Amino acid sequence: MLCHGTFVSVSTIKPMKRRLGLRRRQNHNPTFLVQEKILELRVEGYANLDNRSMWRLLNSQYNLTVTQETVRFCLRAIDSVCVESRRRHRLRRRSYFNSGPNYLIHIDGYDKLKSYGIAIHGDIDGYSRRILWLKAGPSNNNPTYIAKFYLNFVKESRRIPRVLRADAGTKNVIVRDLQIALRFDHGDAMSELRSFSTGRSTGNQRIERLWRNRSESFTSFWRNKFAYLRDADIFCTAEPLHIGCIRYCFLPLIRSQLQEFMETWNEHRVRRQRQIQAHTGVPNVLYFQPQMFGTFDYSFPLQCSVETLDELAVEYSEEWPIRRCSEEFLELIRYFTGEESTLFLIPQDMNEALQNFCVLIYMCDSITGRI
Repeated sequence: MLCHGTFVSVSTIKPMKRRLGLRRRQNHNPTFLVQEKILELRVEGYANLDNRSMWRLLNSQYNLTVTQETVRFCLRAIDSVCVESRRRHRLRRRSYFNSGPNYLIHIDGYDKLKSYGIAIHGDIDGYSRRILWLKAGPSNNNPTYIAKFYLNFVKESRRIPRVLRADAGTKNVIVRDLQIALRFDHGDAMSELRSFSTGRSTGNQRIERLWRNRSESFTSFWRNKFAYLRDADIFCTAEPLHIGCIRYCFLPLIRSQLQEFMETWNEHRVRRQRQIQAHTGVPNVLYFQPQMFGTFDYSFPLQCSVETLDELAVEYSEEWPIRRCSEEFLELIRYFTGEESTLFLIPQDMNEALQNFCVLIYMCDSITGRI
């Protein structure tokens, strides 16, 4: 401290203040006013500030005079759980909540095997975690294919889900229009345009978690298998005929594995998890018998005939091709074998699929001059 050319340290001033009885004026704002201001700030987006940050904000930006102890007392009185979480250095995440079956269902595509010509598409119920469909084929970006999956599900169940959740993009435009049209006259708060929801993949968490479960065993196995064929110079991802051979030989096994996984998943028991507001139990039981868990099916009855659904399917949807391969590739198989391509070389196990694949690759390379 410099005063009239004299330097005085802080350690000298403090004893002088105590001896003279000098103190800062006690002009602190009342506690109720501080608490009201903190509540206002929490509504505006300052809900996760700790006591020091809140104290600094109040004193510097809102012309309040308040001690840290007062701020700490107010924050603990307002939200003791959040204060305790910050003290333990734990994040408080938002928890996913779903009211009942068909309240919100999630659809998405899985692209981890797409570089090898195989695309997967699935749908899962957000409440029960029951898988509604799980398909593997040549594409999951064609909107007519996705519309076919949706119409088949509606035709089988004769019900319309309350809300359909999907990623934003052109691949879901037809299924969006179908969902909105079929829910147009139900008259509830989520009918018409609100019956279809889009957003980022990170918000489509039920189906994303399903893909995570699949990646541990299914995806890693097939990626390693195809990568080995590629590294051994047997298979080339840039050759359309090789992609056709992959689909022709391995897709029957992949589809069978997906079907087995779906049936096993729908019958397994979902264990209880901490900090998650979700019912536990068997997905099939949760989906078909929601009354046992104090809820009900949120789907709506189909207000059109099955014939109308068939007309919509003809107009706006399309089936995957036979054996999931193009017609030109199937003609090539007929030329090679002289037999019906839909019945030829259907593998029963992995060894048979590999043998069939090597035979077809050799035939295709002999035509293209690759060998």
